[in-house]
Amino acid sequence: MSPAANRRRPGRPAKAEAGDTKNALLDAALRLFAQNGYAGTSIRAIAREVGLSESVLYAHFDDKRALYDAAMRLAGPQVATLAVDDAPDEPAAFVETFAEQVLAVWDSPRSRQVISLVSRDARMNDEMLELGIEEALAHLAHRFAGWLAAGRVRTDLGSPGDLAYALLAPIAHARQLWLHAEATESQRERAHDRIRAHAALFARAITPLPPA
Repeated sequence: MSPAANRRRPGRPAKAEAGDTKNALLDAALRLFAQNGYAGTSIRAIAREVGLSESVLYAHFDDKRALYDAAMRLAGPQVATLAVDDAPDEPAAFVETFAEQVLAVWDSPRSRQVISLVSRDARMNDEMLELGIEEALAHLAHRFAGWLAAGRVRTDLGSPGDLAYALLAPIAHARQLWLHAEATESQRERAHDRIRAHAALFARAITPLPPA
């Protein structure tokens, strides 16, 4: 193979390097978004944060919005959708496992920066965030629909959508209050305690009562 064939096109790093650079840019963007807000963070500042040129950044992300969208895919409400798919099928065990998996991701540095960003910039009505929440609720509702049809959970508590929202909403609320970028250790512990207590209570509440 000729030397020319071995040369990469300018601005297109090797795959391993590309993955490292992309993650570094994403982490830098999240730090700066959380500190300065989305509008207050420039492409130049993100690139300089990791010692790269803007042209290198544009080799990985089309624009600043693409960085934001990538952050939401990693640490936004879509995480709850993945937790639905990975949790066991027994209803009570599902609820507690689901809560633990979501908590583990939402207490990561990236996720705490994401919630600081959306709170600081009043982006709670952002279309991508809303779509992620609706997707997670739909996945949860699908599980509850199957259990309701099979009589595996109480049928007097509401629709599958009602149950999905009742499970997820308090977890998301605890995240917003106590799992942000500036959260103290005690606040994070409070989030863990509240989410686990909610999951345990919810698991007991949906379990059908034994015959009288």
